[in-house]
Amino acid sequence: MRSTFNFFNLAAISALTVLLVGCASAPHAEVDAAKIRSVHTVTVVYPGKAVYSAGRPQFEFQSVGGGAIVAIATGTAAAVANAHNAKQNPLAFDDVVTKKLGDTQLNRKFTDGIEAALRSHGYVVREVDASDPALPTFARDDHNLWHAGGPVYRDSDAVLIIRVSPTYGPPGPMSYLSRFIIGEIVMFAGDTHEAVLRQRIYSVKLNDPYSYYSTDLIKADLARAISGLDESMMAQVGVFDRSLDGIAH
Repeated sequence: MRSTFNFFNLAAISALTVLLVGCASAPHAEVDAAKIRSVHTVTVVYPGKAVYSAGRPQFEFQSVGGGAIVAIATGTAAAVANAHNAKQNPLAFDDVVTKKLGDTQLNRKFTDGIEAALRSHGYVVREVDASDPALPTFARDDHNLWHAGGPVYRDSDAVLIIRVSPTYGPPGPMSYLSRFIIGEIVMFAGDTHEAVLRQRIYSVKLNDPYSYYSTDLIKADLARAISGLDESMMAQVGVFDRSLDGIAH
């Protein structure tokens, strides 16, 4: 069964992503240094099987002042998603990947890497899956940021969720499809559910050997194309690892 937490279809990703024309800088982790120092034990929620997507949402250009131009997805998140879903099954590409390549174990490897990074920084780590009834409830807000709620979580000092999606999408209108890794890794305090660490992930590789002009070309080169996405996603483990540097606990 596919993890609903892990899956962002391309339309939803486009609705939350603002693409500055040119190179985007890597996001920096937001860390509440005072609160994260009290965290010694972390429960990691395994996100389930990775879900791959590929496609072309609609974009429009808008000026944001100072001559800056951005490309944004047209319409609200719901409207874009509905228009996209009416044209194609958002899981169709992942179905092709699964049929031809099976479970790539991407999320298993990614989660193992995140857990290893936590342990290397002195945290005691345990893992559960999303069905654990003791977990807080997780939901996105209007800005597509993840939040936790519900009763106090007593099994560890903090709970960490991984909501990261690998996709091929265009960096702008009429562009080739590029490697995108989009999502968040968030650590919530077990008692207050406040985010003590929020690593927003936005990684795009432009004009590299894994660029395609259509999803048909991706499917024709599927094993290689997916290995490119996997490589980009696994690189985010190092970004997360570095976000923990300098935190004393």
